[in-house]
Order: sequence, then structure tokens, then C-alpha cells
Amino acid sequence: MITIGYRLNDRFWGNGIATKTVRAMTDYLFNDIGINRIQAFVMPQNVKSANVLRRTKFVEEGVIRQGHIWKGKGVVDLVLFSMLKSEYTV
Repeated sequence: MITIGYRLNDRFWGNGIATKTVRAMTDYLFNDIGINRIQAFVMPQNVKSANVLRRTKFVEEGVIRQGHIWKGKGVVDLVLFSMLKSEYTV
């Protein structure tokens, strides 16, 4: 299992860069590295990032309540998304 994350300057939002990057990472991790499970955590307010994961066919597993301490934000909830190699299609 591996956890992925990404950050993109807001000047470049809406250009498909994050979606293309997640697709490339997913393909590489499943097909070249042999990972069985990829997961990502997103704060519930980060709708754009959650939409990237949904577009790339990640499954929303649920909310991890107060699952992380975020500098400057305190204790925050996280939404867990994942994909299994058996679910991966190009």
C-alpha cells in the first residue's frame, strides 16, 4: 500500500494537470512498481482535490474524524479515497 498526495499552485487549477498526474502515478505504481493499493487523504473542504480522485476512479471509503493535526488549522477530518489494483482500468 502507498499513500499519494499532490499540491498544485492555484494559478494552474482547472487545466487537468492534477488529474493527468494522478492517472500517471496510478499507472506507474500499479504496473511498474507492483503496488496493490493506492490511497489518498483529502480534507472535506477540499472539493477540487476530491473531484480529481473521483475523476480518476478512486473510491471514497469514508471520513476519518479528527484524523490529522494540520499546522495552522488544528485537528481536522480527512476523507479517505483508495483504489485497488484489481479495480484499475486504463
